[in-house]
Amino acid sequence: MYDLSMPSVFKAWLDQIMVDGRTLDFANGAPTAGRPAGGLRPRWRLRPRRPNEGRDHLVPTLETILGRSRTLGLDVTSVTPELTMAPAVPAMAALVPVHEASLATAHDQGCRLAEDIDQQAA
Repeated sequence: MYDLSMPSVFKAWLDQIMVDGRTLDFANGAPTAGRPAGGLRPRWRLRPRRPNEGRDHLVPTLETILGRSRTLGLDVTSVTPELTMAPAVPAMAALVPVHEASLATAHDQGCRLAEDIDQQAA
């Protein structure tokens, strides 16, 4: 996320993959509907019940573009490691153990998600 939004190159890529008649079909539903998709959404300060909560303008947009039935209709699962900047920001040093636990959980979730997607593709 750059400046509370997605990088322009990523937005341009999304615009390129959303093609009416190929990945979108407004009359009959998306050909990609129901297919699994995973996303990594690292957060360094946008945790729930924190001052910056609600300022994530990237993930809700992606979930709308990828997951809504009127767009790509994918079955989106997000994996979220928290406090990703804690090891690099001295003022966040006390939060490093929370970050490490969150990272381990996110890694496990990502591995399970990849296995599930692989099994569904087989």
